Amino acid sequence: MSQQGRNKGASAPSSIHPSAILDQAIAAHRSGNLSEAERAYTTILKGSRTHAVALHMLGLLHAQRGHLADAEPLLKKAARVDPGNPDVLFNYANVLRALNKPDDALAWLAKVIALAPNFADAHLNRGAILLARKELKGAIAELDRAIAIAPSSGAFANRGSAFQQLGRLDEALEDYQRAVELAPSDPQNHFLLSEVLTELGRDDESIRALERTIALDKAFPFALIKLVAARRKRADWQSFEREQAALDDAVESGVAIDPLTFFHASSSPAQQLICAKTFVTKAAPERGAAIPRTRTQASRLRVAYLSADFRNHATANLTAGLFEQHDRERFDITAISYGPDDHSKMRDRVKAAFERFEDVTHLADDDVVKLIRGLDIEVLVDLGGFTTGARPEILARRAAPIQVSYLGFPGTMGASYMDYILADRIVIPDEEQKHYTEKVVYLPDTYQVTDAKRPILPDAPARSEVDLPEAAFVYCAFNRTSKITPPLFDVWMRLLAKTAGSVLWLLDGDPIARENLRREAVSRGIAAERLVFAPPVPVENHLARHRLAHLFLDTLPYNAHTTASDALWAGLPVLTCLGTTFAGRVAASLLNAVGLPELVTRSLDEYEDLALRIAHDPELRAALNSKLAMHRTAWPLFDTARMTRHIEQAFEEIWRRHCAGEAPASFAVQTLP
Repeated sequence: MSQQGRNKGASAPSSIHPSAILDQAIAAHRSGNLSEAERAYTTILKGSRTHAVALHMLGLLHAQRGHLADAEPLLKKAARVDPGNPDVLFNYANVLRALNKPDDALAWLAKVIALAPNFADAHLNRGAILLARKELKGAIAELDRAIAIAPSSGAFANRGSAFQQLGRLDEALEDYQRAVELAPSDPQNHFLLSEVLTELGRDDESIRALERTIALDKAFPFALIKLVAARRKRADWQSFEREQAALDDAVESGVAIDPLTFFHASSSPAQQLICAKTFVTKAAPERGAAIPRTRTQASRLRVAYLSADFRNHATANLTAGLFEQHDRERFDITAISYGPDDHSKMRDRVKAAFERFEDVTHLADDDVVKLIRGLDIEVLVDLGGFTTGARPEILARRAAPIQVSYLGFPGTMGASYMDYILADRIVIPDEEQKHYTEKVVYLPDTYQVTDAKRPILPDAPARSEVDLPEAAFVYCAFNRTSKITPPLFDVWMRLLAKTAGSVLWLLDGDPIARENLRREAVSRGIAAERLVFAPPVPVENHLARHRLAHLFLDTLPYNAHTTASDALWAGLPVLTCLGTTFAGRVAASLLNAVGLPELVTRSLDEYEDLALRIAHDPELRAALNSKLAMHRTAWPLFDTARMTRHIEQAFEEIWRRHCAGEAPASFAVQTLP
């Protein structure tokens, strides 16, 4: 879930009743005349350097101004002078927490509680710190105490976050509802409620909670993008153009937007860079430099792959062969897994492919960094970026000397701590490098690794089993509904209108999306039954059913990625339109790597014309099918071993440059013979 709204503590430091000699200073402080108050506190301290109240209040004044480094020594001294005053100790702990000294803050908050066991905000802030460290059970215990003493919106919101991270969604829902009841005008409470409602599959309620969030604060971080994502997931296009304009405006004005969702909607690499940089600043800012290391000449290069998706997931389906193909005489390969164990065959296969498989799901970010550094990892390859479940905070702490973005996130992370991105010259043309904070490593064939061992059932199902008409021409579009846009859907409906007896075969996910798409079809003059929906099935069954389709129609501005690879592996030609961003150029990269560049169009008009030609010309269709069948095993796209050697060349050159003291720089990997 989003980090917004988590780890809330007491919002304001507690005050101390001033002595008579401080009345003037306190009055000025409270009226907002901070300069006069500072002069008065300083005058008092000139006469008595250990005046506890003046030390305390001057420290709070600096904290109020955001001058935490100035506040810390004053409050530390006040705490030593007046160690029995829980308010002084509490405010000192708050400043330590703000200075990112959580261990010290926890220790001082413990002293507060020892002096005043019913100090609710001390329990609340300890719970918030433990929550940030992902010590969830300890956080819940502290928040239980805070709630028992003085129920507050912040305590319920934080405890709800802990429950949510533990997967105890019903308890999280109850706590977020209580937070809303106690503070209905706080937009983050409605936002947090929307998050857990989404996880529970209660999308209607989640959308309403997001609408309330935006009504209270139209610039609330991540709310707009999540509302847009929820509506597009359902093909709810009533406000499509207005929402698109609002997204673009939000990015330009510095509102935090989830990059992955924005990349689905964006056709501008420049705006994508702005979006990623804003997100990183708020959600995963850099927190330190890597410890430099030098490898001895005889040792293997130590590479670790970082991911939440070492399981039955698109990322693992693409990369399993890569992990297996690595040259163990030259590379020491580790998995750092922070995602769930789904006990699948793919999970077992991936685990077996690594020399070591570290499950760090329940470790805090700092502890994961310590583990990675303890393993002397030299090149850390992040497969997640800002995708669901990703933990960029690990990368922000500079866990390894060289950090590389690859595969899972199709674009820039906008982060100073990511050194390189693996790409190709189609997905990132040379002239687009300026829109990436990472240096670009150009792989020669395509950036996307594939697994040539993916099983396909030998026989396709009967058409009657999947609700396809026996004689129909089948346009197939197995992308997620969120990738479908009204302009693209217009093209698809015109294709159906101009291709007698044809149907459009889509993935089935959300029943509301299904009904919305059918309604949109009818509004364009196409009978609802000409949209056929394919339910989820195991991957080998899914690949096999591609054989019933005639042409895969790609999406824009966000292409099919693994989905396009699936179609080509199953022998189904893919028609794409070249986009203007990494995410919109992936299918073109794959088609070039499998020797079918003629299926890459440059405009939606060309896309529509070529789709009609293929549908109406059986000889052209047969030629494309035959060419794909021959190229599937002969061209680079599905040559996992070749791709692995190219990636290994990239890692070795990256590390050579590092050891030579060279700054990261873009370069191209040489093509293998």
